[in-house]
Amino acid sequence: MSKNKKISITAAAIAVVIAGVLGAYFVPVQSIVTIIPTTQEEQEKYDALGVAQRFILTSPTFSFDGDINTLKTEYVGSTKSIPPEHMFKATFESAHGGFGNRDGQMLTEAITPHIVEIIISEGKVISAVTDDVWDELNHQYVLKPKLPSHDEPISPFDGIVTDYASLVNGIKSRGILVEQKEKLDDSPFFVPTVVLSVGGTDIQVYEFESESDAKAAMQTISEDGTQIGTSIIRWIDVPHFYASNKIIVLYVGQNPEITSLLESLLGPQFAGM
Repeated sequence: MSKNKKISITAAAIAVVIAGVLGAYFVPVQSIVTIIPTTQEEQEKYDALGVAQRFILTSPTFSFDGDINTLKTEYVGSTKSIPPEHMFKATFESAHGGFGNRDGQMLTEAITPHIVEIIISEGKVISAVTDDVWDELNHQYVLKPKLPSHDEPISPFDGIVTDYASLVNGIKSRGILVEQKEKLDDSPFFVPTVVLSVGGTDIQVYEFESESDAKAAMQTISEDGTQIGTSIIRWIDVPHFYASNKIIVLYVGQNPEITSLLESLLGPQFAGM
């Protein structure tokens, strides 16, 4: 076989190998379906989707500990307003509980699913709320409407909370629904734990035999509320301890309406974050 023929055969073999490698490399790419917008409306939706996807990656809650492998973004709909508002829903899982940038905060290690509702208008995110409670744009909890009220007649209240009964009366006097959910025999203070639902939010009430007993129990709680006696407590959210006369009240959460209500009835928190 001549030298020229050998070179031709070798070149052809190399070309076949290269073609095979390139074909194998590009097969996954060719399997991706690209949707090309055909109308202005579709183009606006497509552009808005891109804005939503880029936003969620930098949003405080997701960027702190979101799992990129669980992130999904889908189109929900649009308004008839001018300019239109495009609505999207993003879902993902975080490695911890809570919202936003939690640097320096006590974290709960628990896989936490989230839903973010995003509204986009004229290429900008105008609203982004996670789980109906956290404002991603303003980095704060959403101030919800007033707490649910009850239909019972409102009894007069002199404003002084001394025990469990007067606490319940004080809450009812504000027109807020309150009911006992359960009573537990054990607690860190060796008195029963009464769980109250206040407008749908749980608080814990500890009633003592006397005010001096309540004050003694207060001394066992650390300033930040993470330790009671010798026990270290890992709360699922921010703890708030309040006290008045014979009772200690604990609220774990960050609803500003609940904290404002308790402060108005019991005074400022004496321990917590």
